[in-house]
Amino acid sequence: MDFFVEQLVKKKKSTGQILAIVGTILLALVLLAISLLLIEFTGAISMLIVVGVFYGAWYLLTAQNIEYEYCVTNGDIDIDRIVGQRKRQRIVSVSGKKIESAGRYIPEKWAGRSIDRTVIAAPSNREDNLYYFTYRSKKRGHTLVVFQPDDRVKNSLYEGLPKLVQLDWDKE
Repeated sequence: MDFFVEQLVKKKKSTGQILAIVGTILLALVLLAISLLLIEFTGAISMLIVVGVFYGAWYLLTAQNIEYEYCVTNGDIDIDRIVGQRKRQRIVSVSGKKIESAGRYIPEKWAGRSIDRTVIAAPSNREDNLYYFTYRSKKRGHTLVVFQPDDRVKNSLYEGLPKLVQLDWDKE
């Protein structure tokens, strides 16, 4: 019998994303005002511009909404990045048996270490209750994954880990 657990986590917006949202709204308002001024001269073309501006603004604004989905199936974990509830991209897929280390994430612990790829699949890297795991990928090298699992995801991932990794997790 397969054991399956999933969790959705929303990413918090960074300062850059907030500035992008404000800039998009301001740009849309300016383009809207220009097209409304030109509507007498251009007619239907100006209306198409208005529709295009609204669609473009909607697309850019919703692209700032990012979620991470953690799926654990029989101890194997998949993490997907979902953008604007319309585009899904698998960013991590690893068997629990291939995980080399796991536990509570402490940024200072990883400051000087050699890591080929770091994946932050959490609301932000400054959150409480962050956890990590590492694994080696043939394609991407030594990978560190930082995430914020709830108890169900932690427990089901824990069950699929090698015994030595479970012991290290218990220590932290």
